[in-house]
Amino acid sequence: MANARVTHEDGRVAEANSTAIGTTPGQVGIIGGGMAGLTAALRLAQAGHAVTLWERGQRLGGQAAAFPVAGTYLELFYHHLFQSDEAITALAAEVGVGDNLVWLPSNVGYFSEGKIWPLNGALDLLKLGFIPLHDRVRLGLVTAYLQRVRKWERFEHVTADRWLRRALGQNAYDKTLGAQLKAKFGSYYDQVAMVWFWGKIWLRTTSRRSPLDQEKLGYFRGSFNVIIDALAEACRAAGVDIVTGSGPSEVRVAAGGGVELVFDDRVERRDTVIATVPSSVFLRLAPSITGAYRDTLSKLTYEAAAVAILQMDRPLTDIYWLNIADPDIPFTGVIEHTNFVGPEHYGGSHFLYLSKYMEPDHPYFALSDEDLVAEYLPFLKRINPDFDESWVKRWWVFRERAAQPIVMLDHRKSIPAHQTPIPGLYLANTTQIYPEDRGTNYSVRLGNDIAKIVRDDQAAGRPWPTPAT
Repeated sequence: MANARVTHEDGRVAEANSTAIGTTPGQVGIIGGGMAGLTAALRLAQAGHAVTLWERGQRLGGQAAAFPVAGTYLELFYHHLFQSDEAITALAAEVGVGDNLVWLPSNVGYFSEGKIWPLNGALDLLKLGFIPLHDRVRLGLVTAYLQRVRKWERFEHVTADRWLRRALGQNAYDKTLGAQLKAKFGSYYDQVAMVWFWGKIWLRTTSRRSPLDQEKLGYFRGSFNVIIDALAEACRAAGVDIVTGSGPSEVRVAAGGGVELVFDDRVERRDTVIATVPSSVFLRLAPSITGAYRDTLSKLTYEAAAVAILQMDRPLTDIYWLNIADPDIPFTGVIEHTNFVGPEHYGGSHFLYLSKYMEPDHPYFALSDEDLVAEYLPFLKRINPDFDESWVKRWWVFRERAAQPIVMLDHRKSIPAHQTPIPGLYLANTTQIYPEDRGTNYSVRLGNDIAKIVRDDQAAGRPWPTPAT
């Protein structure tokens, strides 16, 4: 009976009895309780594996998690579904909450030059008075073209900045799509691949039958917690052990095969481990990984996000999703949730998100919650001159350091393999969702995919098909 010496982060050394840490074939550990981790846990448990899932936070669901408010729940970060989101709608039906998914009309606006411009279809494009008519026509033609492109590979090798500037002309670009790129990606705006922007345009078209129709988006009555809770319950019913408020500090090769997970007070072993954490977190979690694979992960970049949620006694606007094109306004979007899901579902209160994407070292990311809200509130008067801070009854601030992977040129060549250099250790995160952007639907698809990869590799009697580097 062998013992393994484990050195903790603070230098303590502990003895771990290798016969007490689990060596049964088919034991799987999953790190991260977002939609990808939960979906993978369910699929592997359904396939007969013994699965344990660890989530360091107290909430499951990742960026789709919700918190209690106004007698119901609301997402920490705004969420909705598109009508093309088949993976999550199928999962909702499977876990018994398909009837809770409703499709609601949505409206979009654009704030520029002190005015809200509706932007819900081709006719609204022609009414964008802050650019000349010929620029509006050009913008409409470019949008219509992108909606019809299916061979997205052509956009992998050119930046959105270059392609759109050339397609729209300087003036239209600067005042419309270029302004949105700068608001979204800050100093990275001119490095983002056009394939990312194409995905955004194409996705929105799938929620309309024609350019003249009003967009419809999906939402779960009672918040995305409805599907998260149902998915977690399905996991437990299938035998998954879900542990919240805890997670390993390190993963490494186990002496006898498999993967060791190092906790503060113990070491556990699993035949297979799937990490569904951001690449930067994974680098800290697996310090023994070196070489080309580590270099690939190190080059991946994320945008951070800070969101302030305001509970108000009246609406700010009549728009659900308001893009901000004014560079002086410190937030990049106003998402007025109760213009999508009515205030009657929240005891008559109105809720809106003030969203800001930024580099992780941006000063706003380090501001106190109070200072961030104080910075944001005065600018609401630009959007609605009648706004008064007395309208705000409560507020919350939530932050995410790895909110948005930045898709740069030839991103496909930069996607890390799911199979890492540690045999039995897999990585599944949002940088591997491509060419689509991250979202709950694609996280569910990623969970399905990584579970299949694990099953296929185990059925073939190998850690993975080819050696990872």
